[in-house]
Amino acid sequence: MLFSIFNWTFTLAILVAGPLSDLVRARVAYSLGVGIWSTATILCGLTTSFAPLAIARALVGVGEGPMIPAGGLVIRETFEEHHRASAVGTFFAGNKLGLALGIPFASIILARWGWPWVFYVTGALGIVWVVAWLTVYRPPSREAPPTQRLHNPAAAIRWSTLLRYRTTWGIMVGQAGYLYIYYVFATWLPGYLVLQRHMSILNSGFVGMLPFVVGIGCTVAGGWLGDMMVSRGVGKTFARKAFAVGGLFAATIFTILGALSPASMTILAIVFLTLSIASFSFATAAVNSMTIDIAPPHVVSSLVSLQNFGGNVGGSFAPVVTGVLLANTGSFLVPLLVTAGVALIFGCGAFGLIVGDLEHQLRPPTDRRRIDGGEIDRPTA
Repeated sequence: MLFSIFNWTFTLAILVAGPLSDLVRARVAYSLGVGIWSTATILCGLTTSFAPLAIARALVGVGEGPMIPAGGLVIRETFEEHHRASAVGTFFAGNKLGLALGIPFASIILARWGWPWVFYVTGALGIVWVVAWLTVYRPPSREAPPTQRLHNPAAAIRWSTLLRYRTTWGIMVGQAGYLYIYYVFATWLPGYLVLQRHMSILNSGFVGMLPFVVGIGCTVAGGWLGDMMVSRGVGKTFARKAFAVGGLFAATIFTILGALSPASMTILAIVFLTLSIASFSFATAAVNSMTIDIAPPHVVSSLVSLQNFGGNVGGSFAPVVTGVLLANTGSFLVPLLVTAGVALIFGCGAFGLIVGDLEHQLRPPTDRRRIDGGEIDRPTA
């Protein structure tokens, strides 16, 4: 229940965090979010009672809400188009790096000083980051407010109107497929190695970390290769979709092969599942660059927040569905096949078929003459 409180609070906070980041800018939104996150993390070390822990965990989710929307806005304001996928890949590689380093770091603190200090030290590091962020980051000057840019049709687009576009729904559904397979591996890979492949807990922890270490390199590489394609004249629509759809399709194939690997071939199964993580890691930068490519500057964070709200709604079911299927079948075969199916249908299907033209920013639907299936509309003359 404590884990669920964090997940659902975080998911709801993303919806508010996007418009908030667009309003107050990333420098303030990031500082506010990390400040709340750090304070709430420290509070988790003060009690073992359920009710105060639940409140603290909820505040951790609220604080984490602005991270991705504000990060997307920073990338949009700081990097040129042909560098954005690399920036996005580096940004999301930081999440995986945090997991890879955070687990052994927390274990050392736990062994030496006890569990409360895991929360104290982690929260304190966040506060140090806020000070560094405010010292280092200076956002570029912003254009005149959208209401003053009457000549710009995109000024009519607001958070409340983003759901009128087919591409918005495409990236929300696609993100749900992407985060579903990510959450299955992030939450169940160690359990798979212990329950299905009969590894010791110690060995499963070490082996389970390796695919995500590989994923860090693949996340950065996917962004770099995508930017290289764009800089050489390849259209953004093809470049983004090639990595998004191709990465998730490869992850689908490798997940199926891993699920079907014989019980006697544990190493082969691990290789296939590592390749699956590497594949959807290659898609990470492209998937999360789409919103930055098409959103007008004043609603970048809002569109990013909608994408990740949809993604987390879908992804939050991954651990539960996997656990239920495992409990009813006694094997990871069906859960992994379902995971592959979700990545294929929701991930590849939405990014490939629902998401449309990424070459231009979204425009207000002032008439019905549509470009590429309806997601970008020409304003009336």
